[in-house]
Amino acid sequence: MSFERGIYNMLLPAAAAWAKLSARFNDKIAEGMEGRIGLRERWRKRAAVLDPGKKTIWFHVSSVGEFLQARPVMDLLTERHSDSVQIALTFFSPSGMNYFEKHDRSARNPALAFIDYLPIDTISNVRFCLETLRPEMIVYVKFDLWPNLIIESGKAGIPQILVSGTLSSSSKRLSGPAKRFYGSLYSTLSAIAAISDEDAERFSRYLGSETEIVTAGDTRFDQVCQRIDSSTVKISEAVLSDGRDLIIAGSSWPKDEAIVIPGFAEIIAERPGTAMIVAPHEPTDTRLAEIEKSLEANGLRSVRLSALETWDMETNVVVADGVGYLAELYRAGDIAYVGGSWTTGVHNVMEPAVLGLPVFFGPKIDNSWEAGMLIRLGAGKVVSSPEDFAREAGALLGDRALLDSLGKKSSGFIRGSCGAAPLCLKLIEKYIDT
Repeated sequence: MSFERGIYNMLLPAAAAWAKLSARFNDKIAEGMEGRIGLRERWRKRAAVLDPGKKTIWFHVSSVGEFLQARPVMDLLTERHSDSVQIALTFFSPSGMNYFEKHDRSARNPALAFIDYLPIDTISNVRFCLETLRPEMIVYVKFDLWPNLIIESGKAGIPQILVSGTLSSSSKRLSGPAKRFYGSLYSTLSAIAAISDEDAERFSRYLGSETEIVTAGDTRFDQVCQRIDSSTVKISEAVLSDGRDLIIAGSSWPKDEAIVIPGFAEIIAERPGTAMIVAPHEPTDTRLAEIEKSLEANGLRSVRLSALETWDMETNVVVADGVGYLAELYRAGDIAYVGGSWTTGVHNVMEPAVLGLPVFFGPKIDNSWEAGMLIRLGAGKVVSSPEDFAREAGALLGDRALLDSLGKKSSGFIRGSCGAAPLCLKLIEKYIDT
């Protein structure tokens, strides 16, 4: 391990130089580097107001998805231990920090006492972080593990727990030189709460008996149910009161729109009492204009959601031009198409599923275990062309009993998969007390 760590630390300056160069061409990298300017002084000031009479539990997340997985655990920890525990939260990615600051509509957790970026994973930075925060425990989410942070925390005797841990059978962490390196890192952790029995078994084979491994499930299910059940977000009454069958195309990219827009044009030719909302993944002015041009080319009339006052029958499509309310749009729908599966992988299928919608998507779903489960239940379906989408969605809209039955399967699957957060907290409590 010392050899691999030495190579890792030798490569860090080169990686930092590459990031500095890349920041000239990549806004996200530039934002992350800018966010770390003056970081040590910020950390000192923010840590100075921590309550010395409480235990500091440090949650580290990479970005938005991992934060959403951590949130149910943090909320439950606060609910049960607010008198003795405070939470420090760090992000690696600026998109995670931006979501937390601008779009996280949940009530702020009163135990969140420290929030900032994680510095670059040098030995010096890690030692500074540990001396400044003096955490009782560190909780990681999914797989954002930093070698120097883990090793130095292990040397300091700080319990470290991974929640929503996943290790796929095709993971490169299981083969070649990476196996020894990552095996040593994982073995430094006190415990791992895996998302499934299969992941737990792979961790067990990989690590032996050094680390406690349990199956807890995926906290994303808890987060989705919590988000839906506690939402106070309001959407246009014109959407809610429209009586037509409604398709929601959420988190769409251009390749998704090339499926759903002409496909919807076919559907509406057969079923005039149907409407659609298109909510692009990034509703920039350029993307909105592209969507509106495609809709017009397919003979569809549209209006932007921000300008919607009444939804007349001549307007077939509403284009969502904001963020933060996609789940509420799904609540108004009958069928969902979730985008991303022609690019990096399908986006969140759980939000429409928990609301009782059958879900369509493209071919790239390896990143989403739950999409595969929806397919097995018959409540999810891959479509590869406008004709596929028109045929499959049109058939469901023409059979309300089948539509409702599949919707119940979707919702039941998500609801039945909740409960990971209490199991993760139980594991955390065990190591807080040691």
